[in-house]
Amino acid sequence: MIKNRTLRLFAVLVALILYINFSAVADKDNSFTQTYPSVACPPTAAGHTSFISLPSSKTPLRKSGTSAMTLKAAGSSRITGGQEAVILDIGSTTPLMWKANSGVWAGALTCIAPVTSQWFIGGSADVTSKGSLTILNSGLGRALVNVMVYTESGRATEKVVALKANSFTTLPLSSLAPGSQLLAIHLSPQSGRVNGFLIDERGRGLRALGGDTVNSVVEPAKKIVIPAIPHTAPRGKKALPHSLRIFVPGEIAAEIKAEIAYADGSFAPAGIDGRNIAAGKVVEIPLNLIAPTGKYSLTLTSSQPILAAVKSSTFAKNKSDFTWSTAVQPLVPSSFSVTGLAPLLVFAGEEISIDLQLNSPKGKVKQVEIRGSGVATYLVGEKVRTVTILKSSSDTYGAALVSSGSGYGFAPLILGSSLTRTSVPRSDIRVLIP
Repeated sequence: MIKNRTLRLFAVLVALILYINFSAVADKDNSFTQTYPSVACPPTAAGHTSFISLPSSKTPLRKSGTSAMTLKAAGSSRITGGQEAVILDIGSTTPLMWKANSGVWAGALTCIAPVTSQWFIGGSADVTSKGSLTILNSGLGRALVNVMVYTESGRATEKVVALKANSFTTLPLSSLAPGSQLLAIHLSPQSGRVNGFLIDERGRGLRALGGDTVNSVVEPAKKIVIPAIPHTAPRGKKALPHSLRIFVPGEIAAEIKAEIAYADGSFAPAGIDGRNIAAGKVVEIPLNLIAPTGKYSLTLTSSQPILAAVKSSTFAKNKSDFTWSTAVQPLVPSSFSVTGLAPLLVFAGEEISIDLQLNSPKGKVKQVEIRGSGVATYLVGEKVRTVTILKSSSDTYGAALVSSGSGYGFAPLILGSSLTRTSVPRSDIRVLIP
């Protein structure tokens, strides 16, 4: 009896050893590849101009609208956008893009890799709207994209957009929710490699009312930080106004707390702090900054997940415009291509401690330390091609502000692409020949 039990235990032990060895062999038969997914920059509409900043003239790229998926070198560290979208195999560097309707408006955006969800808080579909939503499928197969539009009246439109491989479509905002003044748009792809891009351009008759690109966020959150709100004023006149657009996508109203921070302190904005926001409808509230001109940040904490953005009337280089400042994620080590932009970097946090590296042509490198509280800024030189965040304090946020003779723009300092790991099984002759 004891002998039989011993034999059974021995058999179990042998089986366990064989299983462990087989698992180890199976793991060895698989390898992994690590890559950064390509990022996408939008096409440029007729009458508009655009420039994409790159770290090198050798950056590989391709364009939409063709069956050829072959990459070729960019040929310049700052390329002109065209009627097709540009897909960049740029590795760990995130490119910034500058778009303009010359002399009318301008805007900046951060080119990112395809994601599974994009929210746009901004834009209008009323009689002044000349804006558009562009949806790009940069993949090899067909894409289906859910488009959900919310307004000041609630849910307005739900549609599915089909896209061929490596193609895009552009929808006028006025066609998505005709007559609506306040928009919040959610894109959620069912298939494909999808990016959305929103332009909020406005005019009344022949009179231009400005415009901007609206950068997207991935999902609602109970804490939102908008790190760079430009508070400007024409010479000799009072500061220009701002408005806060908020959307609660759930079914329960949200109570929000708000704090405005700047280099010299912070305060709770009247009319926003402690306010209850109804669910399911887009709300816009005046954001009164009774303070000197400069750069400000806004932190919102909420009882429910929310989405928010700030629309600021701006004046810079003798040009009036408006800018959408959007929520960003906390800073992480990352690199941004800024060739030709000379942006003003704006950082927000209670205790700001950031180490930067600035790369310029001919191998020139400069190290910069940013220290402060509330809000800290740094103006990047015109010759700098790449800004790298080497280290950052926790709970710190950042964005780039750019101005030109056409207008003002905001670009979030967020990762355009994250390293992904894919399993690649190895062929085993034993599978074919037992």
